[in-house]
Amino acid sequence: MADLFGVVFSLPEGRTNIIDIVFYIWSAGLIVGSLIPLMPEQTYWLRAWTYARLQMLALLTITALILILGYGLQNSWHLALLVAFILCAILCLRDILPFTSLGQKQVPTLNPDQGHMPLRLLVGNVLMENDRFDAMLDKIETHDPDIVFLVETDQKWADGLAVLKSRFPHTYLLPLEDFNGMLFYSKFPILKVDERYLVQDHIPSLTIDLDIGQGEPLRFYGVHPRPPRPEDDTADLDKELILIAEEAGQHASPILVTGDLNDVGWSSTTKAFLRISGLLDPRRGRGLYNSYNAKNPLVRWPLDHLFISDHFALQNVRRLDASGSDHFPLVIELGLMTDA
Repeated sequence: MADLFGVVFSLPEGRTNIIDIVFYIWSAGLIVGSLIPLMPEQTYWLRAWTYARLQMLALLTITALILILGYGLQNSWHLALLVAFILCAILCLRDILPFTSLGQKQVPTLNPDQGHMPLRLLVGNVLMENDRFDAMLDKIETHDPDIVFLVETDQKWADGLAVLKSRFPHTYLLPLEDFNGMLFYSKFPILKVDERYLVQDHIPSLTIDLDIGQGEPLRFYGVHPRPPRPEDDTADLDKELILIAEEAGQHASPILVTGDLNDVGWSSTTKAFLRISGLLDPRRGRGLYNSYNAKNPLVRWPLDHLFISDHFALQNVRRLDASGSDHFPLVIELGLMTDA
């Protein structure tokens, strides 16, 4: 490494090269960070390592190239370090690849010749302090969803979107001033709404039964658990998702679970959610559709989700422009299969 950087730093012969020390500490940090998601950890700053698998893969690749080009592999310790990088990269790929075209689709692609009822949803986190109501209204006008579910909505958002009541005659509006508000708009009649506080008395979720004209009602779960942060480890997030999974697993009618889950599709919690509920992730085999952070292209991962029962096939998923929020909204086009 001295050959690579010595000209810049001109360290006296025999002195420890500070760049070498930094490189080895950096390498150790990457390896440990890659392994942390293997632990069932709910501490907020440890759980956050689970999100950045794509970024970790990129950093591992760059660091491995620096090792090969700058140090060489004649030293057995350097060879061992390269092997560790490769194994950690494989762990990252194990999580990421199922969400690419190389992965197996959990939800079949809609065959338009098969009997189905089209269903389009728009879901997103608007960022409460954002005031681009016009941008959200334009998206809804353009994509004409049947259901809209928005989180982090306060009273100014409810007022800013008030014109939607003419387009969506069935609504349940829960504007809150603490980043936990929810707005639900539907073209389908609402049969029943349960505003629930499953784990924390200030974190709501919505369970809504809709009459979609197909005999059985559609069960909709709107969820927004708190993200990992100093005042919120992930125990409550995990518990809320598992409680919904257990309930959904006992429900035979069509089901949608959506919202900003503050979790990624490859986490142990989300995998357990799918296993317990029997629901499916339409992004598997199709794409990551990173919905956060819209303000920083280097730090993005998929936090906004839609999980569906096997009553549905998928026509399309689209990530829309964020327009002031730190989240990109998603439009998901489904087909509820009606053939016997």
